[in-house]
Amino acid sequence: MKIFMFQADLFCGPCGETISATLPEPTEWEREYPDSNSHPIEYDSSEGESDSPDHCAKCELFLERNLTGDGIAYVIEAVEELKFGHGRSEIVQQWVDYYNQELIGNDNVPDTF
Repeated sequence: MKIFMFQADLFCGPCGETISATLPEPTEWEREYPDSNSHPIEYDSSEGESDSPDHCAKCELFLERNLTGDGIAYVIEAVEELKFGHGRSEIVQQWVDYYNQELIGNDNVPDTF
């Protein structure tokens, strides 16, 4: 999935493109030395890892980034928190569905909520 980094936030492809369209064209210097503070920088969501699931800062679309071990622990903890009424089950369900392979064998994670 194509995502954008801009001003310390992550955006889905459509939102990142919308932001880009509202900004002046980058200068030659900015094209050669990209800076996500001045223009959105595009990359693939499969690049790198995150310590928690990421969502678009504008529309909240789940960005499907790879997780570190701490990120998997974060998802498991989010599932546990749902038992106490904390969190949004529809969001946590997206995470469980996407990271299913990494969660297999964890007795604390049901298939659905």
